[in-house]
Amino acid sequence: MTEHTRKTARQGDKERQIVVSVRFPEPLLQKVNAYADVVDASANAVIREAVEEHIRAQVRTPEFQRRSKEYLRRAQEQIAVLEDEEPTALVS
Repeated sequence: MTEHTRKTARQGDKERQIVVSVRFPEPLLQKVNAYADVVDASANAVIREAVEEHIRAQVRTPEFQRRSKEYLRRAQEQIAVLEDEEPTALVS
């Protein structure tokens, strides 16, 4: 079990956890289980760590930054419609 996996597992014990159902192709799930066995971790911990790392890496990309600004612009337009006002400019 990696140090990050142990840390994540300890943090998870203190946080409210919600059960979700995720579908995996069988070959991918076999890889997850094999990796978990090798590093002496649960498949759950491996998946959680992989998702956390993926999100951490993606939010730093220029593509995510561009898309998040676009998302905020669209949200402001929707709020303006609800308030019957003109959309305000995003502060960069």
